[in-house]
Amino acid sequence: MLALARVWTWVGTAFIPLAITWALFVQNALPVAPPAQGVLISRGYWGLVITLLTAAVLVWALGLYVGQARTRRDVLLIPPNTNFEEMDARSPLVSLATAVTFCAFIIAALAIFGSRYATSEIYDWNAPVPLSNDFWVSRTIAHQHGCVSPPCFAISQRMNADHTPIFGVHEYVLYVTDGILFLLLLGLATGVIYLAMVSFRSVPSSAAEPEH
Repeated sequence: MLALARVWTWVGTAFIPLAITWALFVQNALPVAPPAQGVLISRGYWGLVITLLTAAVLVWALGLYVGQARTRRDVLLIPPNTNFEEMDARSPLVSLATAVTFCAFIIAALAIFGSRYATSEIYDWNAPVPLSNDFWVSRTIAHQHGCVSPPCFAISQRMNADHTPIFGVHEYVLYVTDGILFLLLLGLATGVIYLAMVSFRSVPSSAAEPEH
């Protein structure tokens, strides 16, 4: 259980400053000349990847910890914040505040990065206009066209009207770019389901009593 508590603490704690810093880049909140929209969308994509990965790790760590804690019949089911707590010297307030903070930052990051990526329209690699002005339709068209000799598509506009390239706009790889997001969402969803199952399942009467 200590290993799960450490994963919970380290991953969640590391994510907070990373999310804040990356959100500034995605929202263009720095005192520099604003980059192209496609650059911001590319940043939003990677922010979304990291957030979904972090959320999946945290929810699985929480689910596994809760399962073991319920089996032991522990009173406090939330993992400790190992930066401030010991396994045998718990502070319910610190544990709860940590869980709420991690959850709040994950939700905020998903909203910021997800809303930015939602403005993505797929472009042919060297085209100044999108395949469609719709998120899903542009992806459908890209998959219908296929890709024989990559790079074929960009995650947003990477070519100006005068055909000069915009640096920092990532390639859109069929089945891979959005496939990564799908797999991470699947991992997160299964983690949430597992957490719900272990949280509400009945504990056998023969389960171990909590250690004191």
